[in-house]
Amino acid sequence: MCDIEELCNMTDPLTVLQESDTGDLCDTEDGDDEDRERHEELLHDGGGLDVAGVLHKLYTGLSDIITEGNVSFYIQEAEDILLDGNTAGNNLHISDDRKTVSWSGRNQNLPETPERFQYFPQVLSSQSFSSGRHYWEVDVGGSGGWRVGMCYPSIDRGGGLQSLIGRNRKSWGLVMDSNQYTVLHESYKILLPPSPPSTRVRIYLD
Repeated sequence: MCDIEELCNMTDPLTVLQESDTGDLCDTEDGDDEDRERHEELLHDGGGLDVAGVLHKLYTGLSDIITEGNVSFYIQEAEDILLDGNTAGNNLHISDDRKTVSWSGRNQNLPETPERFQYFPQVLSSQSFSSGRHYWEVDVGGSGGWRVGMCYPSIDRGGGLQSLIGRNRKSWGLVMDSNQYTVLHESYKILLPPSPPSTRVRIYLD
């Protein structure tokens, strides 16, 4: 356990694996030879591994010590989000590949359906997630103002502020207007510190 504390407290945990094998990372009162041999094996075998390999080797060597907990190494990839044209407001244009939305400036005379936003220029994705960790990126470059976020499928699609992302309890939004960033949920606003305009927003969902 002392070795684990040493790893957690170091700026660069890999330096622990590069220590000289002339001594232990920490002193043990009982001088357990088996633990010392396991520790030396980790030091020697980790030399030719990459970062992920070293971490895996370290975890394997200490797995009998960690009896509780959930340890995993997960490399996540961005979700490929496609827009659902059936939810798009009348003034929006969806590209043929369903990955870009733009303000058209004119009413598209789209049919009024329960899925479509009737008042605000909003569109949902065709994907939904009920568990796990996900992220996706939105390119907002060239937009003077924008609103991105996530919501439950049961968000109101009719008129009124209750259908605007971030203005109800079923959605969360990030708004940029005049270079001011605001986080919104259930109409509660949090102003973010001023920052240079960004052309890309990454949204994480856990």
